[in-house]
Amino acid sequence: MDSPRPDKATEYRQQAQRIRTMAARIPLLEAKYHLFEAAQHLEELAADEDRR
Repeated sequence: MDSPRPDKATEYRQQAQRIRTMAARIPLLEAKYHLFEAAQHLEELAADEDRR
């Protein structure tokens, strides 16, 4: 039986935060958009891991 993987969820959230920090420092709007999109995807993966 698989147990929840909070370490994986935590890792996704940390990666999302690093991406958001990077995006905040980048002046190009399009690049920021893609980074924030990637961060959102990582947050969704973390939520999926939490539900397992």
